[in-house]
Amino acid sequence: MSPMGINPAHSLTLIVGMLVGLLPLGLLDSSLAVTNDFRAAQAAFERKDYDTAVRLLDTLLAAQPDHAAAYELRALAHGYLGRPEEALADHDHLVQAGKEKGDVLRRICIGLLTHLLVQGQEIVRGAAATALAELGPADTLAALNLALHDSSPRVRTFAIQTAGRFGLAAKLPVVRDAVTDPDVTVRIAALSTLGLSMDPSVAGLVRHGLKDQDSIVQLVAREALVRLNQPEQVQPFLTAARDFSPTVRGAAMGILGRLKVKDPTALSALMMGLSDPDASVRSFAAGALGDLGATSAITALVDAMSDRDPYVRNFAAASLGRLNAKAAIGALWGAVKDFDSLVRLAAAEALVKLGEGEAALVMRELLKDPDFGVRSAAVGAMARSAPERAMAFALEAFDDPAPRVRVAAVQALGRVGGKTAIPYLRRALLDKDLTVRAFAAGHLGAAVSDRKRKGES
Repeated sequence: MSPMGINPAHSLTLIVGMLVGLLPLGLLDSSLAVTNDFRAAQAAFERKDYDTAVRLLDTLLAAQPDHAAAYELRALAHGYLGRPEEALADHDHLVQAGKEKGDVLRRICIGLLTHLLVQGQEIVRGAAATALAELGPADTLAALNLALHDSSPRVRTFAIQTAGRFGLAAKLPVVRDAVTDPDVTVRIAALSTLGLSMDPSVAGLVRHGLKDQDSIVQLVAREALVRLNQPEQVQPFLTAARDFSPTVRGAAMGILGRLKVKDPTALSALMMGLSDPDASVRSFAAGALGDLGATSAITALVDAMSDRDPYVRNFAAASLGRLNAKAAIGALWGAVKDFDSLVRLAAAEALVKLGEGEAALVMRELLKDPDFGVRSAAVGAMARSAPERAMAFALEAFDDPAPRVRVAAVQALGRVGGKTAIPYLRRALLDKDLTVRAFAAGHLGAAVSDRKRKGES
Protein backbone atom coordinates (compact mmCIF):
# COMPACT_ATOMS: atom_id res chain seq x y z
CA MET A 1 0.00 0.00 0.00
CA SER A 2 1.36 3.41 -0.98
CA PRO A 3 1.62 6.28 1.51
CA MET A 4 -1.54 7.79 -0.02
CA GLY A 5 -3.42 4.55 0.38
CA ILE A 6 -3.63 3.91 -3.38
CA ASN A 7 -2.76 0.52 -4.81
CA PRO A 8 -0.33 1.15 -7.73
CA ALA A 9 -1.51 -1.91 -9.60
CA HIS A 10 -5.13 -0.83 -9.33
CA SER A 11 -4.18 2.71 -10.46
CA LEU A 12 -2.48 1.37 -13.58
CA THR A 13 -5.54 -0.68 -14.42
CA LEU A 14 -7.74 2.40 -14.11
CA ILE A 15 -5.47 4.48 -16.35
CA VAL A 16 -5.31 1.78 -19.04
CA GLY A 17 -9.07 1.40 -18.87
CA MET A 18 -9.58 5.10 -19.34
CA LEU A 19 -7.25 5.20 -22.35
CA VAL A 20 -8.94 2.22 -23.97
CA GLY A 21 -12.29 3.85 -23.36
CA LEU A 22 -11.11 7.00 -25.15
CA LEU A 23 -9.94 5.10 -28.26
CA PRO A 24 -13.39 4.99 -29.93
CA LEU A 25 -13.67 8.73 -29.42
CA GLY A 26 -10.32 9.26 -31.11
CA LEU A 27 -11.30 7.00 -33.98
CA LEU A 28 -14.62 8.80 -34.27
CA ASP A 29 -12.86 12.17 -34.40
CA SER A 30 -10.50 10.81 -37.06
CA SER A 31 -13.40 9.44 -39.07
CA LEU A 32 -15.25 12.73 -38.86
CA ALA A 33 -12.14 14.60 -39.99
CA VAL A 34 -11.79 12.30 -43.03
CA THR A 35 -15.49 12.74 -43.85
CA ASN A 36 -15.21 16.50 -43.57
CA ASP A 37 -12.09 16.55 -45.76
CA PHE A 38 -13.85 14.47 -48.41
CA ARG A 39 -16.90 16.72 -48.34
CA ALA A 40 -14.65 19.75 -48.72
CA ALA A 41 -12.97 18.09 -51.70
CA GLN A 42 -16.37 17.30 -53.22
CA ALA A 43 -17.43 20.92 -52.77
CA ALA A 44 -14.23 22.14 -54.45
CA PHE A 45 -14.81 19.72 -57.32
CA GLU A 46 -18.40 20.89 -57.78
CA ARG A 47 -17.31 24.51 -58.03
CA LYS A 48 -14.65 23.42 -60.56
CA ASP A 49 -11.74 24.24 -58.24
CA TYR A 50 -9.96 21.06 -59.21
CA ASP A 51 -6.55 22.07 -57.85
CA THR A 52 -8.01 22.50 -54.38
CA ALA A 53 -9.88 19.23 -54.68
CA VAL A 54 -6.67 17.39 -55.54
CA ARG A 55 -4.78 19.04 -52.68
CA LEU A 56 -7.44 18.05 -50.15
CA LEU A 57 -7.62 14.52 -51.52
CA ASP A 58 -3.83 14.14 -51.41
CA THR A 59 -3.94 14.94 -47.69
CA LEU A 60 -6.91 12.65 -47.10
CA LEU A 61 -5.33 9.70 -48.91
CA ALA A 62 -2.06 10.13 -47.05
CA ALA A 63 -4.04 9.58 -43.83
CA GLN A 64 -6.43 6.95 -45.20
CA PRO A 65 -4.94 5.24 -48.27
CA ASP A 66 -7.86 2.82 -48.70
CA HIS A 67 -10.50 5.54 -49.30
CA ALA A 68 -11.86 4.38 -52.68
CA ALA A 69 -14.19 7.33 -53.20
CA ALA A 70 -11.26 9.71 -52.73
CA TYR A 71 -9.26 7.91 -55.41
CA GLU A 72 -12.22 8.11 -57.77
CA LEU A 73 -12.79 11.81 -57.17
CA ARG A 74 -9.09 12.58 -57.52
CA ALA A 75 -8.96 10.65 -60.81
CA LEU A 76 -11.81 12.77 -62.15
CA ALA A 77 -10.22 16.00 -60.91
CA HIS A 78 -6.96 15.09 -62.63
CA GLY A 79 -8.97 14.54 -65.81
CA TYR A 80 -10.48 18.02 -65.68
CA LEU A 81 -6.99 19.41 -65.04
CA GLY A 82 -5.69 17.71 -68.18
CA ARG A 83 -3.45 15.25 -66.33
CA PRO A 84 -4.14 11.87 -67.94
CA GLU A 85 -1.17 10.08 -66.40
CA GLU A 86 -2.26 10.88 -62.84
CA ALA A 87 -5.91 10.16 -63.63
CA LEU A 88 -5.07 6.75 -65.07
CA ALA A 89 -2.88 5.93 -62.06
CA ASP A 90 -5.77 6.57 -59.66
CA HIS A 91 -8.15 4.60 -61.87
CA ASP A 92 -5.76 1.66 -62.00
CA HIS A 93 -5.43 1.71 -58.22
CA LEU A 94 -9.20 1.29 -57.95
CA VAL A 95 -9.20 -1.54 -60.48
CA GLN A 96 -6.39 -3.39 -58.69
CA ALA A 97 -8.21 -3.00 -55.37
CA GLY A 98 -11.41 -4.29 -56.95
CA LYS A 99 -13.18 -1.04 -56.04
CA GLU A 100 -13.84 0.58 -59.39
CA LYS A 101 -17.51 1.52 -59.54
CA GLY A 102 -19.40 2.87 -62.47
CA ASP A 103 -17.91 4.31 -65.64
CA VAL A 104 -14.92 6.07 -64.08
CA LEU A 105 -12.63 5.80 -67.10
CA ARG A 106 -15.27 7.24 -69.42
CA ARG A 107 -15.83 10.11 -66.98
CA ILE A 108 -12.08 10.76 -66.91
CA CYS A 109 -12.19 11.02 -70.72
CA ILE A 110 -15.04 13.53 -70.50
CA GLY A 111 -12.94 15.58 -68.08
CA LEU A 112 -9.94 15.51 -70.39
CA LEU A 113 -12.01 16.67 -73.36
CA THR A 114 -13.57 19.43 -71.27
CA HIS A 115 -10.05 20.59 -70.38
CA LEU A 116 -9.00 20.55 -74.02
CA LEU A 117 -12.05 22.61 -75.01
CA VAL A 118 -10.66 25.62 -73.15
CA GLN A 119 -7.14 25.47 -74.56
CA GLY A 120 -5.76 28.35 -76.60
CA GLN A 121 -5.16 26.42 -79.83
CA GLU A 122 -8.16 26.34 -82.14
CA ILE A 123 -7.05 23.04 -83.66
CA VAL A 124 -7.07 21.41 -80.20
CA ARG A 125 -10.54 22.72 -79.34
CA GLY A 126 -11.80 21.60 -82.73
CA ALA A 127 -10.40 18.10 -82.20
CA ALA A 128 -12.03 17.92 -78.77
CA ALA A 129 -15.40 19.09 -80.11
CA THR A 130 -15.25 16.41 -82.82
CA ALA A 131 -14.02 13.64 -80.51
CA LEU A 132 -16.81 14.38 -78.05
CA ALA A 133 -19.24 12.82 -80.53
CA GLU A 134 -17.78 9.38 -79.85
CA LEU A 135 -18.99 9.48 -76.24
CA GLY A 136 -22.67 10.12 -76.84
CA PRO A 137 -24.86 12.63 -74.98
CA ALA A 138 -24.75 11.12 -71.47
CA ASP A 139 -22.80 13.43 -69.14
CA THR A 140 -21.27 15.35 -72.06
CA LEU A 141 -23.72 18.21 -72.56
CA ALA A 142 -21.74 20.67 -70.44
CA ALA A 143 -18.68 20.06 -72.61
CA LEU A 144 -20.76 20.31 -75.79
CA ASN A 145 -22.18 23.62 -74.59
CA LEU A 146 -18.64 24.97 -74.21
CA ALA A 147 -17.86 24.06 -77.80
CA LEU A 148 -21.14 25.43 -79.16
CA HIS A 149 -20.31 28.84 -77.66
CA ASP A 150 -16.66 28.85 -78.73
CA SER A 151 -15.29 32.07 -80.23
CA SER A 152 -14.01 30.16 -83.26
CA PRO A 153 -16.48 29.51 -86.12
CA ARG A 154 -14.54 26.35 -86.96
CA VAL A 155 -15.00 24.94 -83.45
CA ARG A 156 -18.68 25.92 -83.42
CA THR A 157 -19.11 24.10 -86.74
CA PHE A 158 -17.62 20.90 -85.32
CA ALA A 159 -19.75 21.26 -82.21
CA ILE A 160 -22.94 21.59 -84.27
CA GLN A 161 -22.05 18.41 -86.12
CA THR A 162 -21.48 16.66 -82.78
CA ALA A 163 -24.88 17.86 -81.58
CA GLY A 164 -26.30 16.28 -84.72
CA ARG A 165 -24.61 12.97 -83.96
CA PHE A 166 -26.10 13.14 -80.46
CA GLY A 167 -29.55 13.54 -82.03
CA LEU A 168 -29.97 16.86 -80.23
CA ALA A 169 -29.61 19.43 -83.00
CA ALA A 170 -33.31 20.28 -83.23
CA LYS A 171 -33.66 20.46 -79.44
CA LEU A 172 -30.76 22.81 -78.64
CA PRO A 173 -31.56 26.53 -78.96
CA VAL A 174 -27.93 27.36 -79.71
CA VAL A 175 -27.99 25.09 -82.78
CA ARG A 176 -31.34 26.45 -83.94
CA ASP A 177 -30.05 30.00 -83.53
CA ALA A 178 -26.93 29.17 -85.53
CA VAL A 179 -28.89 29.42 -88.80
CA THR A 180 -28.31 33.18 -88.44
CA ASP A 181 -24.69 32.96 -87.24
CA PRO A 182 -22.44 35.69 -88.70
CA ASP A 183 -20.15 33.03 -90.15
CA VAL A 184 -21.27 31.31 -93.34
CA THR A 185 -19.68 27.94 -92.51
CA VAL A 186 -21.56 27.84 -89.19
CA ARG A 187 -24.85 28.66 -90.95
CA ILE A 188 -24.22 25.87 -93.45
CA ALA A 189 -23.43 23.40 -90.67
CA ALA A 190 -26.53 24.38 -88.72
CA LEU A 191 -28.87 24.08 -91.71
CA SER A 192 -27.38 20.78 -92.84
CA THR A 193 -27.52 19.29 -89.33
CA LEU A 194 -31.09 20.46 -88.77
CA GLY A 195 -32.07 18.87 -92.06
CA LEU A 196 -30.54 15.57 -90.99
CA SER A 197 -32.48 15.73 -87.71
CA MET A 198 -35.66 14.82 -89.63
CA ASP A 199 -37.58 16.96 -87.13
CA PRO A 200 -40.35 18.87 -88.96
CA SER A 201 -40.50 21.48 -86.18
CA VAL A 202 -37.32 23.11 -87.56
CA ALA A 203 -38.67 23.59 -91.08
CA GLY A 204 -39.59 27.22 -90.42
CA LEU A 205 -36.08 27.98 -89.18
CA VAL A 206 -34.54 26.26 -92.17
CA ARG A 207 -36.67 28.31 -94.56
CA HIS A 208 -34.90 31.42 -93.33
CA GLY A 209 -31.86 30.07 -95.14
CA LEU A 210 -33.63 30.46 -98.47
CA LYS A 211 -33.28 34.25 -98.03
CA ASP A 212 -29.61 34.13 -97.05
CA GLN A 213 -27.28 36.40 -99.02
CA ASP A 214 -24.94 33.47 -99.69
CA SER A 215 -25.89 31.20 -102.60
CA ILE A 216 -24.39 28.08 -101.01
CA VAL A 217 -26.39 28.65 -97.83
CA GLN A 218 -29.56 28.89 -99.93
CA LEU A 219 -28.76 25.56 -101.60
CA VAL A 220 -28.04 23.83 -98.30
CA ALA A 221 -31.31 25.17 -96.90
CA ARG A 222 -33.17 23.67 -99.87
CA GLU A 223 -31.37 20.36 -99.32
CA ALA A 224 -32.35 20.40 -95.65
CA LEU A 225 -36.00 21.05 -96.54
CA VAL A 226 -36.00 18.03 -98.85
CA ARG A 227 -34.66 15.90 -95.98
CA LEU A 228 -37.42 17.31 -93.76
CA ASN A 229 -39.99 16.10 -96.32
CA GLN A 230 -41.00 19.64 -97.16
CA PRO A 231 -42.28 20.37 -100.69
CA GLU A 232 -39.23 21.43 -102.64
CA GLN A 233 -38.49 21.28 -106.36
CA VAL A 234 -35.43 19.79 -108.05
CA GLN A 235 -35.23 22.65 -110.52
CA PRO A 236 -33.34 25.11 -108.25
CA PHE A 237 -30.53 22.55 -107.89
CA LEU A 238 -30.43 21.97 -111.65
CA THR A 239 -30.33 25.72 -112.26
CA ALA A 240 -27.51 26.11 -109.73
CA ALA A 241 -25.59 23.33 -111.50
CA ARG A 242 -25.35 25.75 -114.46
CA ASP A 243 -24.46 28.81 -112.36
CA PHE A 244 -21.58 31.05 -113.49
CA SER A 245 -19.79 30.38 -110.18
CA PRO A 246 -17.80 27.11 -110.04
CA THR A 247 -18.36 26.99 -106.28
CA VAL A 248 -22.13 27.09 -106.72
CA ARG A 249 -22.07 24.55 -109.59
CA GLY A 250 -19.98 22.14 -107.53
CA ALA A 251 -22.15 22.52 -104.43
CA ALA A 252 -25.32 21.89 -106.46
CA MET A 253 -23.88 18.73 -107.96
CA GLY A 254 -22.80 17.48 -104.57
CA ILE A 255 -26.36 17.98 -103.27
CA LEU A 256 -27.92 16.18 -106.25
CA GLY A 257 -25.74 13.19 -105.42
CA ARG A 258 -26.35 13.25 -101.66
CA LEU A 259 -30.12 13.50 -102.14
CA LYS A 260 -29.96 10.67 -104.68
CA VAL A 261 -32.22 12.62 -107.02
CA LYS A 262 -33.47 10.06 -109.56
CA ASP A 263 -34.75 12.64 -112.03
CA PRO A 264 -33.09 11.94 -115.43
CA THR A 265 -32.22 15.62 -115.70
CA ALA A 266 -30.14 15.30 -112.52
CA LEU A 267 -28.10 12.46 -114.00
CA SER A 268 -27.66 14.48 -117.16
CA ALA A 269 -26.44 17.51 -115.17
CA LEU A 270 -23.86 15.38 -113.35
CA MET A 271 -22.65 13.76 -116.56
CA MET A 272 -22.20 17.23 -118.06
CA GLY A 273 -20.35 18.20 -114.91
CA LEU A 274 -17.61 15.70 -115.77
CA SER A 275 -16.75 17.99 -118.70
CA ASP A 276 -16.91 21.26 -116.78
CA PRO A 277 -13.94 23.59 -117.42
CA ASP A 278 -13.35 23.88 -113.67
CA ALA A 279 -11.56 20.93 -112.04
CA SER A 280 -13.35 21.35 -108.71
CA VAL A 281 -16.74 21.03 -110.45
CA ARG A 282 -15.57 17.91 -112.30
CA SER A 283 -14.49 16.47 -108.93
CA PHE A 284 -17.89 17.18 -107.37
CA ALA A 285 -19.62 15.60 -110.37
CA ALA A 286 -17.47 12.48 -110.18
CA GLY A 287 -18.15 12.07 -106.47
CA ALA A 288 -21.87 12.80 -106.83
CA LEU A 289 -22.31 10.09 -109.47
CA GLY A 290 -21.05 7.57 -106.93
CA ASP A 291 -23.37 8.94 -104.24
CA LEU A 292 -26.27 8.78 -106.69
CA GLY A 293 -25.60 5.11 -107.42
CA ALA A 294 -25.50 5.90 -111.13
CA THR A 295 -24.22 2.63 -112.62
CA SER A 296 -24.99 4.01 -116.09
CA ALA A 297 -22.12 6.46 -115.50
CA ILE A 298 -19.43 3.80 -115.02
CA THR A 299 -17.97 4.22 -118.51
CA ALA A 300 -17.84 8.00 -118.08
CA LEU A 301 -16.14 7.62 -114.70
CA VAL A 302 -13.55 5.27 -116.19
CA ASP A 303 -12.85 7.99 -118.75
CA ALA A 304 -12.56 10.49 -115.89
CA MET A 305 -9.73 8.36 -114.53
CA SER A 306 -7.66 9.97 -117.30
CA ASP A 307 -8.56 13.54 -116.32
CA ARG A 308 -5.59 15.89 -116.10
CA ASP A 309 -6.50 16.88 -112.54
CA PRO A 310 -5.61 14.38 -109.77
CA TYR A 311 -8.61 15.34 -107.63
CA VAL A 312 -10.97 14.34 -110.45
CA ARG A 313 -9.16 11.02 -110.88
CA ASN A 314 -9.34 10.50 -107.11
CA PHE A 315 -13.12 11.05 -106.91
CA ALA A 316 -13.74 8.98 -110.03
CA ALA A 317 -11.85 6.03 -108.54
CA ALA A 318 -13.74 6.30 -105.24
CA SER A 319 -17.09 6.38 -107.04
CA LEU A 320 -16.22 3.31 -109.10
CA GLY A 321 -15.62 1.44 -105.86
CA ARG A 322 -18.96 2.58 -104.41
CA LEU A 323 -20.74 1.57 -107.62
CA ASN A 324 -19.27 -1.95 -107.40
CA ALA A 325 -17.97 -1.41 -110.93
CA LYS A 326 -16.38 -4.77 -111.73
CA ALA A 327 -15.94 -3.60 -115.32
CA ALA A 328 -13.55 -0.92 -114.04
CA ILE A 329 -11.12 -3.28 -112.27
CA GLY A 330 -8.60 -3.09 -115.11
CA ALA A 331 -8.67 0.70 -115.16
CA LEU A 332 -8.32 0.83 -111.38
CA TRP A 333 -5.29 -1.45 -111.44
CA GLY A 334 -3.81 0.95 -113.95
CA ALA A 335 -4.54 3.82 -111.56
CA VAL A 336 -2.55 2.25 -108.73
CA LYS A 337 0.48 3.34 -110.78
CA ASP A 338 -0.70 6.97 -110.99
CA PHE A 339 1.97 9.55 -110.20
CA ASP A 340 -0.31 11.06 -107.55
CA SER A 341 -0.28 9.16 -104.25
CA LEU A 342 -3.87 9.96 -103.32
CA VAL A 343 -5.12 8.67 -106.67
CA ARG A 344 -3.19 5.45 -106.10
CA LEU A 345 -4.79 5.18 -102.67
CA ALA A 346 -8.33 5.81 -103.96
CA ALA A 347 -7.83 3.19 -106.65
CA ALA A 348 -6.48 0.66 -104.16
CA GLU A 349 -9.39 1.24 -101.78
CA ALA A 350 -11.87 0.80 -104.64
CA LEU A 351 -10.16 -2.44 -105.68
CA VAL A 352 -10.34 -3.86 -102.16
CA LYS A 353 -14.06 -3.08 -102.09
CA LEU A 354 -14.37 -4.89 -105.41
CA GLY A 355 -12.79 -8.02 -103.93
CA GLU A 356 -9.23 -7.43 -105.12
CA GLY A 357 -7.67 -8.03 -101.70
CA GLU A 358 -4.08 -7.85 -102.91
CA ALA A 359 -4.62 -4.13 -103.54
CA ALA A 360 -4.25 -3.69 -99.78
CA LEU A 361 -0.52 -4.04 -100.39
CA VAL A 362 -0.66 -0.71 -102.19
CA MET A 363 -2.16 0.88 -99.09
CA ARG A 364 0.57 -0.64 -96.96
CA GLU A 365 3.19 0.80 -99.29
CA LEU A 366 1.54 4.23 -99.08
CA LEU A 367 1.91 4.11 -95.31
CA LYS A 368 5.57 4.89 -96.04
CA ASP A 369 4.79 7.87 -98.29
CA PRO A 370 6.79 11.02 -97.44
CA ASP A 371 3.56 13.06 -97.34
CA PHE A 372 1.89 12.70 -93.92
CA GLY A 373 -1.47 13.49 -95.53
CA VAL A 374 -1.14 10.41 -97.71
CA ARG A 375 -0.07 8.26 -94.76
CA SER A 376 -3.06 9.36 -92.67
CA ALA A 377 -5.42 8.80 -95.60
CA ALA A 378 -3.99 5.29 -96.05
CA VAL A 379 -4.86 4.38 -92.46
CA GLY A 380 -8.41 5.66 -92.90
CA ALA A 381 -8.84 3.86 -96.22
CA MET A 382 -7.81 0.54 -94.70
CA ALA A 383 -10.27 0.99 -91.82
CA ARG A 384 -13.10 1.63 -94.28
CA SER A 385 -12.35 -1.03 -96.87
CA ALA A 386 -10.68 -3.85 -94.95
CA PRO A 387 -11.50 -3.53 -91.23
CA GLU A 388 -10.20 -7.02 -90.52
CA ARG A 389 -6.71 -5.81 -91.46
CA ALA A 390 -7.01 -2.31 -90.10
CA MET A 391 -5.96 -3.06 -86.52
CA ALA A 392 -2.44 -4.20 -87.43
CA PHE A 393 -2.21 -1.46 -90.03
CA ALA A 394 -3.14 1.24 -87.52
CA LEU A 395 -0.64 -0.05 -84.98
CA GLU A 396 2.11 0.37 -87.57
CA ALA A 397 1.16 4.04 -87.78
CA PHE A 398 0.84 4.49 -84.03
CA ASP A 399 4.32 5.96 -83.60
CA ASP A 400 4.36 8.01 -86.81
CA PRO A 401 6.17 11.34 -86.32
CA ALA A 402 3.19 13.29 -87.71
CA PRO A 403 0.31 13.91 -85.27
CA ARG A 404 -2.22 13.74 -88.09
CA VAL A 405 -1.18 10.16 -88.85
CA ARG A 406 -1.36 9.21 -85.18
CA VAL A 407 -4.86 10.71 -85.05
CA ALA A 408 -5.86 8.53 -88.01
CA ALA A 409 -4.41 5.49 -86.23
CA VAL A 410 -6.38 6.28 -83.07
CA GLN A 411 -9.59 6.73 -85.07
CA ALA A 412 -9.06 3.43 -86.88
CA LEU A 413 -8.38 1.59 -83.63
CA GLY A 414 -11.45 3.11 -82.05
CA ARG A 415 -13.65 2.04 -84.93
CA VAL A 416 -12.42 -1.50 -85.55
CA GLY A 417 -10.42 -2.56 -82.48
CA GLY A 418 -13.15 -3.08 -79.88
CA LYS A 419 -11.90 -3.94 -76.41
CA THR A 420 -8.51 -5.03 -77.79
CA ALA A 421 -7.84 -1.39 -78.69
CA ILE A 422 -8.23 -0.15 -75.10
CA PRO A 423 -4.56 -0.52 -74.02
CA TYR A 424 -3.40 1.33 -77.14
CA LEU A 425 -5.97 4.09 -76.71
CA ARG A 426 -4.84 4.52 -73.11
CA ARG A 427 -1.30 4.94 -74.37
CA ALA A 428 -2.45 7.52 -76.93
CA LEU A 429 -4.09 9.43 -74.09
CA LEU A 430 -0.53 10.33 -73.03
CA ASP A 431 0.58 11.47 -76.49
CA LYS A 432 2.61 14.68 -76.55
CA ASP A 433 0.21 16.14 -79.13
CA LEU A 434 -3.08 17.41 -77.69
CA THR A 435 -5.12 16.62 -80.81
CA VAL A 436 -4.08 12.98 -80.53
CA ARG A 437 -5.05 13.02 -76.86
CA ALA A 438 -8.45 14.44 -77.77
CA PHE A 439 -9.32 11.66 -80.21
CA ALA A 440 -7.87 9.05 -77.85
CA ALA A 441 -10.17 10.33 -75.09
CA GLY A 442 -13.22 10.14 -77.34
CA HIS A 443 -12.54 6.64 -78.60
CA LEU A 444 -11.31 5.29 -75.26
CA GLY A 445 -14.41 6.56 -73.48
CA ALA A 446 -16.58 4.96 -76.17
CA ALA A 447 -14.66 1.67 -76.04
CA VAL A 448 -14.94 1.24 -72.28
CA SER A 449 -18.63 2.18 -72.38
CA ASP A 450 -19.23 -0.47 -75.03
CA ARG A 451 -17.38 -3.02 -72.92
CA LYS A 452 -19.50 -2.17 -69.87
CA ARG A 453 -22.70 -2.54 -71.88
CA LYS A 454 -21.60 -6.01 -73.00
CA GLY A 455 -20.81 -6.99 -69.42
CA GLU A 456 -17.11 -7.50 -70.07
CA SER A 457 -14.53 -7.01 -67.37
